Amino acid sequence: MKKGKGMAVHVFVGPSCPEPLLMEKHPELVRHGPVGHGDLFSDEIASGDVVVVVDGIYHHRLAVRHKEILDAMARGITVLGAASIGALRAAELDEFGMIGVGRVYDWYRTGVFDGDDAVSVAHGETGSLVGINIPLVNLHTAFQAACDAGILRQEAARPMMARLEHEYYPLRTVERVLVIARECGQTAFADWYRERLGADPHAFDQKRADALEAFALAEKLDALPREATPRTGSGERDWRTEYHRRWRNLFATAASSLHQRLAYQQIFNPGFPDVWWDFLHHSSGPASSGSPDGFRAHVLRHLGPRAAEWLDDPELRSRITAVICPLPDLADPHEADLLLRGESARDRARGADWLERTRHHLDTHPGRSLAHIKEDVCATLLARIWGVGTDGGLATECGRRGFPSPAHATGALRPFVIGYLAGARAAKTSGEHGHA
Repeated sequence: MKKGKGMAVHVFVGPSCPEPLLMEKHPELVRHGPVGHGDLFSDEIASGDVVVVVDGIYHHRLAVRHKEILDAMARGITVLGAASIGALRAAELDEFGMIGVGRVYDWYRTGVFDGDDAVSVAHGETGSLVGINIPLVNLHTAFQAACDAGILRQEAARPMMARLEHEYYPLRTVERVLVIARECGQTAFADWYRERLGADPHAFDQKRADALEAFALAEKLDALPREATPRTGSGERDWRTEYHRRWRNLFATAASSLHQRLAYQQIFNPGFPDVWWDFLHHSSGPASSGSPDGFRAHVLRHLGPRAAEWLDDPELRSRITAVICPLPDLADPHEADLLLRGESARDRARGADWLERTRHHLDTHPGRSLAHIKEDVCATLLARIWGVGTDGGLATECGRRGFPSPAHATGALRPFVIGYLAGARAAKTSGEHGHA
C-alpha cells in the first residue's frame, strides 16, 4: 500500500545546504529553517511524513530536545539526522529509531567527535544563512584528503586539529586555518588547501555532502510502501515526562488554544472538582492508564492500602488530589475532551471576553504587566471565588481542581483578573448569574 497523497518530506536546514541547491536537487521537499525547540510539534508534520534534521538553533535559542524527536517518532513520523545537529541527535537516539546518515553521523557514533562545536557554524538570522566559519568536521575531511594525497602526514595533522579545537568556533575561518597551518610548519598544506578551496569552495564540505545524502534517502523512504518504511521505535524506556507534556501543551497547535479554556474551567466552574476526579480515573496519563482500575492501582502503589478508603469516600478524595496531580496532555484529544466536558459556549465567550479586557488594559497602560498583579491578591480572589479560606482550604481546593499548588493556581488566574473584576462588576450591576 503506497503512502497516501499529501505525505511530505520536511527538511530543517540552514547553512549546511543553501536553499537554491536544495530546490535544484530536491524541489519536492518542504523546506524549513534550522530546527529549534518546539518545531517538531507543528501540525504541519503528520503521521507518515518524513523529517530530515540537518541544522538547528542552539546558541541564542533553545535547541531541539531529544524527547521532541521521540515524540515525533511515536506519532508515526520517520526522522533522519545528518550533517550537523541532526547527526549529533541521531548518534544519541539511533537506538530509539532515529536514522543517522553520512560520515559526520558515523564520526559522532564512533567517538571521533563528541562536542557540539565540531559542527557549529556561526551565521546571521536572515538572508541566505551563509556560514562565516569552517566547522571542524569539514577540516577533518580536508586533513584526511591531504593525507591521502601525500600533502600531510597524520602526525602533522593532529597538532593542527588540536590547535583548531581550542579556537572559539566562530573564529575558525579559512584565514585562521591558514595561519595555524603555517605556524605549525605546514606551509605545503596551507598552499594546497587554499588552492583547492579557490578551485571549489565546497571541496571539503562534508556537511553539505551528508545533507544531500540524507535528502536523497528521505525521498526514497517516502516512496516506499508503508509496510517497507523502517519502523521508528522509541525503545523500552518511558520518556514521556512532565516536561515532555509541557512542551506538547506549549507548542502543539492542537493544544495552543486550550490552556486558558482549561484554566477558566479550573477556576470558575463550580463543578470542576468532579470533572478532575473523573479525569484522574479515565485519562491516558500515568496516573490512570486509561481505566478506573488503573487509577486505583496507582493510588495503592503510591499511597498504600489505607488510601483505598479515601478512594470511595467523597469527603476524603482531597487527600489523594493533594498528592496526585498529573499534568494533562492537552494535545491528546481524549484528555482535552475529558477536562472540557463541562464547558459551555457561554464559558468560552466569557473567558475570551475577560482575556481580551485584560489585554486591552495592558495595551493602553504601557509599563504595566501581569507581573504587577500580586500573588496575595490572586490568592484572595481565588478564595472568594471558591468559598474557602486562604490558609489550608485554598491548598486543598487547588488539588481538587488540578492545580499542584496555590502558586500554580494564581498564575493561571492572572490573565483573567482584570477582565474578571470588570466583568463581575458589570454582572452585578445587570443582575447576571454564572460561574463568576
